[in-house]
Amino acid sequence: MAAALVLADGRRLPLTAEQRVGVTVQANNLLKVNSVQSDYSSTLNLADTPEVRAALEQAQHGPALTELPYQLLPCTLESNSLEVLPNAVAIVEQHETGKGFEAQVVGGNEPFYAAIEGKKLQELTFPESTEHDWLHAQAVTGAGHTSWKQGYVYDLYDRGKGGPAEGDKVHLFTDDVFPSVYVRAVWEQLFAESGYRWAGPLPELFDRLLLPTTVMAGYGEAFRKARKLRAGIGPGNAQYGNAYEGREEIIFTVPYDSVDAKYGYAAPTAKGIYNPVTRTWKALEPCYVNASALTNVILDSPYGSGRAQLFFYMGSKELAGGTLTESKKGAGHTTVSPSVNLNRFLLQAGEELHVRIKLSPGEGVLAKWGFEAFNGVVYAVNGNVLTLDHFTVEVLPDFPPGGRVRLQDLLPDLSQQDFVKAIIGLFGLTQQTDPYTRTVHFTPTGPALVAGLSRAPDWQPRIDADEPAPRLFHLPGVAQQNWFRWKKDETNLDGSSELGNGFLACNDTTLERTQDVLTLPWAATVVSESGLLLLPTYKVREGEVSVEIVYDEKRRPFFRRRGTAVVTPVYDKQTPTPRLVVQTNQTRTVTLEDGQASAVIRPRITTFAGLDFAADLLPSYYQHLRAVYARPLILKPSVRLSAQQVMDFSQLQPVWLETEGSYFYCNKIDNWEEADASTPVELLRLTF
Repeated sequence: MAAALVLADGRRLPLTAEQRVGVTVQANNLLKVNSVQSDYSSTLNLADTPEVRAALEQAQHGPALTELPYQLLPCTLESNSLEVLPNAVAIVEQHETGKGFEAQVVGGNEPFYAAIEGKKLQELTFPESTEHDWLHAQAVTGAGHTSWKQGYVYDLYDRGKGGPAEGDKVHLFTDDVFPSVYVRAVWEQLFAESGYRWAGPLPELFDRLLLPTTVMAGYGEAFRKARKLRAGIGPGNAQYGNAYEGREEIIFTVPYDSVDAKYGYAAPTAKGIYNPVTRTWKALEPCYVNASALTNVILDSPYGSGRAQLFFYMGSKELAGGTLTESKKGAGHTTVSPSVNLNRFLLQAGEELHVRIKLSPGEGVLAKWGFEAFNGVVYAVNGNVLTLDHFTVEVLPDFPPGGRVRLQDLLPDLSQQDFVKAIIGLFGLTQQTDPYTRTVHFTPTGPALVAGLSRAPDWQPRIDADEPAPRLFHLPGVAQQNWFRWKKDETNLDGSSELGNGFLACNDTTLERTQDVLTLPWAATVVSESGLLLLPTYKVREGEVSVEIVYDEKRRPFFRRRGTAVVTPVYDKQTPTPRLVVQTNQTRTVTLEDGQASAVIRPRITTFAGLDFAADLLPSYYQHLRAVYARPLILKPSVRLSAQQVMDFSQLQPVWLETEGSYFYCNKIDNWEEADASTPVELLRLTF
């Protein structure tokens, strides 16, 4: 059977007659530490036939509106009934009349990354069992978590005001006791939603990694938008009072029952929030809100004056009153627009807001006044259109005590792709994907290559002596010092900018002196005077020169004026760069309070130990790269490989060349074709 590209719907797209199917194999390019390769790839030309053009939605035709060339097309590349690239994706690159469509087909790792393309960590949906309210009882329970399977843990940090010492009291809300999320829990959820499985082995350290919450996440834009209300007054609600009838104060619930879009009104899209019958807005969860209301009223006061005032109520409880408006004395009809505002008001779940208006007589001997209210019409005074009646409620992003904690809301602003690649960089992993089982395998490259030295096959007999075998003495993209870094964070203490960084040296003085080969998306974390990791959410405002910072007996910073009494410190808030830390077995006992309850907790404390590139990560997981840099050499011979050998090939198995007396890492199999006697490969010398 001729070679063809088989689309997901089963359509077979023939290749051009002269097209030969070649496969390039490269799961881990050691010369590009900060990237992940597609594993398998091939570039080919599709025949310029009517069936191919139709399958590609006439992309070659100028007026065609197809988006197909800008999408990843699931496919399988076949040659002589052999699935050369199963479960791959194709990218249509170009078209030339008479020659056909050029397409790049990539398999292995690429389909997995296509599945998470453009997605953020915050888009993950964790199990409901991990959701909880930010309350004392839940925090006490969470402080006892010790496994990634529990999703999160409430742990202790110094957030800039001095961390709690053994036996101290800690306030859940005012001392910012937040949950941290286990990296393994994020990893598992990401793969579950991607449609792929994963397999290790990953280092034991992986299960103890945590993502601390530097600032408690607020309610997101989509959440807030679904709860936003702007209501008006519809027809059939009018109320009248004759000016010549005597009356005292009258109170109405303002009938905000219209969400007619043509007047700019809109109801919440979340169910159970707005009730047009009771004219109320209901909080489904604890939240801070801004609310405002206005209505236009005509007061008729031939004797004395009339008054109008709006109020916010929660049930029968008055929350706030607006400015009292009053008609002119003896002026007949006067249009007034009483309003009321509620700023950053905390509502608990189930509490409801509504608006009331109080109409009353002003000063005067006779309580003779009338009114006209809730007409739902557009009013104009002296040619100026008045603001429409409205009742608006908007949830603020600020996270309140008792707010609903969802793990995805605690995660940093990081793409899912960058998260996976950061873990790969942290442990120097090789990623290989089984297209049939949709399983992504991750293996620490250095330890695997060291373990494979004793069983390294001798490739000397496979080398095709009739083909050239260039020897390259300089490694492209490599410097004399190749740095692995944590992200810089201006909130960290002075002198800690290089914390956790390390480099691998390459013994080649012809190269550039230094370069950064990998920078993680997290910052390194220092230990504060309290013995806890420092997440400086707060920074002491030092003020004038005459003020200095000193520490009390518990190493807590506070202000002191030189030669005078101690004064209360003032703090500015700041947002540290996201962090990655390690949970230890060591605990610290404190009493957790919230103003109503207290309980003794013993959370495990965290450390940055084990995450230093120079001291920990490079020696443990990058032995292979140190071995490549030790005596730089790239060999590019041609090697005889069968189809089965190519499909079974693993870069985690080093090879031996007897004539060189050295082990080598096969960095690339370049465009293997079944009809060729041999295939060029790229070998990097390993000197352990």
